[in-house]
Amino acid sequence: MRQSRIPFLGLFALAAVSLLGCNALGLGSPPSLQIRATATATERPPFTPRPTDTPWPTLTPVPTVVPVTPGVVSGVITSTVNVRLGPGTNYPAMTKLTKGTKINVRGRDVENQWLVLIPPPNGWVNRDYISLNGDASTLPVMDAPPTPIPTPTFAPSPTPQPTATPPMYVDFRADAPWVIAGQCTTLRWDVEAVRGVYFNRQGQPGHGSQDVCPAQTQTFVLHVVLNSGYLDRAITVAVLPALPTQAKP
Repeated sequence: MRQSRIPFLGLFALAAVSLLGCNALGLGSPPSLQIRATATATERPPFTPRPTDTPWPTLTPVPTVVPVTPGVVSGVITSTVNVRLGPGTNYPAMTKLTKGTKINVRGRDVENQWLVLIPPPNGWVNRDYISLNGDASTLPVMDAPPTPIPTPTFAPSPTPQPTATPPMYVDFRADAPWVIAGQCTTLRWDVEAVRGVYFNRQGQPGHGSQDVCPAQTQTFVLHVVLNSGYLDRAITVAVLPALPTQAKP
């Protein structure tokens, strides 16, 4: 039995020396032992059908909440109205607001008829032309500015009626258009609404006369000065020869 174990030990020792010799000689190391992992089969989950698309809900807009300021009432102008300096038509108008203009009111008068606006614009507006979103009686009573002193109105001075200007009138005539040699006649004139009258180059009144005794047929001229220009009127006086004197028997 011992004899059989000795050869086995010897073979084992020889194999160990061979391995060490191979490593020493760089002949490589013995191949490493590779262990393969065995994959475990995973079961697939059961098929779940995709749910039907659900429509989005309709968006309902949330109404805007207008903040309420204590002591302030909002409103809108219902008709074109004047914005006045004070609560009354005796105050001057500063501007106008048209229909549909949004306003804010901060006060009122004692009668609750005129409301004070929050500027801009600044002023008072008649309540009859405003549609309010609240109770105006909750607003504080505001002091009215001093009543303006009315401007004295003077009666216009009567305009004097213009003096009627008489129409121009010129009349130049002779008592007799002809005379016998040695006789005389009278020239007369009536002139109105002119600047001057001249006869024989001498100034004359508007109504006058002149005796003339021409020795022969002669033309007499009345010179009239108008407001613009002049006018001449002429009269010819014919002179007839005297009748021959008959001798007495």
